[in-house]
Amino acid sequence: MEFKFNVNDIFKQPIVEINNNLIPPGFSGDRRALWDTLGKVSEVVNTMGEASAVAQGLSKPITTAERLRNSEHKLYFLIDQAANNGKGAVTGMLKTGNKGLYVFDRDGQHYQVTPPCILDFYIHESRQRTGLGKHLFEHMLQKEEIEPVKMAIDRPSDKLLGFLNKHYLLNSPVKQMNNYVVFDGFFPKSAEPSHVTESKPSGNLGRKESANGLQKFTSPQGRYGAPRPPCSMGQIIHNQTTNNKNQEPTGVKSLPATNYQGVHLGGAQIVSQ
Repeated sequence: MEFKFNVNDIFKQPIVEINNNLIPPGFSGDRRALWDTLGKVSEVVNTMGEASAVAQGLSKPITTAERLRNSEHKLYFLIDQAANNGKGAVTGMLKTGNKGLYVFDRDGQHYQVTPPCILDFYIHESRQRTGLGKHLFEHMLQKEEIEPVKMAIDRPSDKLLGFLNKHYLLNSPVKQMNNYVVFDGFFPKSAEPSHVTESKPSGNLGRKESANGLQKFTSPQGRYGAPRPPCSMGQIIHNQTTNNKNQEPTGVKSLPATNYQGVHLGGAQIVSQ
């Protein structure tokens, strides 16, 4: 994406990180220069956000300068410093941030977690299939010191899911009701009890906290000490049957299993592999 102004004067590195103050790394100057720079950075954020929304078929951008100012999110911009006759161009954008989420695993266990998330991912159409998406994504992983499997993805497109499968062997996504997607490695392994420790009883009945920050709600007993049945909501989300006669009280008739349909996946977008 080319601009009328000199992009290299604002973004002095091949990959730059912008937070809610919108001040690019390495900025120096007086107040007038600062306001001029903030205006140009805002233009870049809004233009790239609009392009990402068009690529995803969204009615409005999910990335804007105003939203960034009012959040704790981060934007990574990929810069081609030789483009536009040496003025530079912005060729990619990746937005990340922590979100408080409730998620289910494949067994219907319910977790409360605030993981790093992929919120928007866009590579300019003129640079598709050139490896820029992988380059930008790898930079983000190293900067934030995280594995892709430990991240939640907001409304991923089929292209982004294909990207994660191709480069990081992440397949069979666990789709959530909140339109986020996670993968099996996102959850603690039940085969490794050292990863999950009981929390203090006071005010946290049935809650377990794992080493990766997940809070697991798995109280083994229901009201009056009766065995707690499987979580039907989690089974519905993952298209699992809730009919299990051995787990139902005598005389209670099973309801037919319901397949949850219509989960819209469209959010984080990548157009380059």
